[in-house]
Amino acid sequence: MQRKINWGILGCAAIAERSLIPAIKGSANGVLYGIASRDETRAHSWADKHGFAKAYKDYAELLADPDVDAVYNPLPNHLHAEWSVRAARAGKHVLCEKPMALNAAEVRRMNGAADEAGVLITEAFMYKFHPQMEKTLELVRGGEIGNIRSLHSSFTFNLAVDDKNYRWSPDTGGGSLYDVGCYTISVARHLFSTEPVSVLARARLHPKFRVDVSTSMLLEFPDGRFAQCEGGFDSQFQSRLLVAGEKGTLGLDRAFSAKAFDVEIHLVKGDQKTAIPIPMANMYTRMIEHFGECILERTRPRYSGQDAELNMRVIDACFDSIRTGLPVSFLLA
Repeated sequence: MQRKINWGILGCAAIAERSLIPAIKGSANGVLYGIASRDETRAHSWADKHGFAKAYKDYAELLADPDVDAVYNPLPNHLHAEWSVRAARAGKHVLCEKPMALNAAEVRRMNGAADEAGVLITEAFMYKFHPQMEKTLELVRGGEIGNIRSLHSSFTFNLAVDDKNYRWSPDTGGGSLYDVGCYTISVARHLFSTEPVSVLARARLHPKFRVDVSTSMLLEFPDGRFAQCEGGFDSQFQSRLLVAGEKGTLGLDRAFSAKAFDVEIHLVKGDQKTAIPIPMANMYTRMIEHFGECILERTRPRYSGQDAELNMRVIDACFDSIRTGLPVSFLLA
């Protein structure tokens, strides 16, 4: 019988309960092993509720357990770097929730710690593992709509103002760019298969909390190609992608949030419109299984820590542009 990966989870985050715990339970190669919380009583409550093998009094105790193979880090954004580095140094493979950290320098430190320890680290962008995104990449890279000229991506929703939610605090990495705008940057980079050469960003800040509640970005890619990206906490739900090529367009209505339902890829070439059906799939389970396979087979993840660093470099540039009001240019890595 093939060995399975013992997963430990740092903290009792809503995303862990809603998505990652069911994903690990439903995976072919993962075991829901350990849960740690700053509140030991809550950790034991989650262990009983969800079927964890062990509960720990704090994060450090979980990392000290030699039976934990991999750690999922869904802590508030400002704690991603610290606890991912500590996990790597403890010999644990790390799946870190997006955004990987607060800046590219932190991600470099995380990658360096993983390399030194000989463990894997990757960013938990689950949308990349849904069959609709895999098919989208196949169609685009196969030339179905010709060379891409432009892309429009949006991820927005209405988030209730709550000073207890870290998303409303600049000190904990709050704001819509970190929370949802990062997806729109990520998909643009992957579909263009290169890095942007300049970024221009604008944001609307909350008058009290001073985090960006809505951010719009224009990313310029080589050869005069552009991506318009937006993320926000104050408008109707959107999770859209539209890619325009020389021979057609490709659209997704649920680019980042295709959950428990079937979806379609909308392909338009001239007067011909085609809907490509994509059956329901659990992108979180597929992500967990892929990372587990890489650990067991000692292969590199499809999306490396270096990819997370490059995505964060663009986010850094967006914040610089918001602060100065000017475009930010940088050389390709």
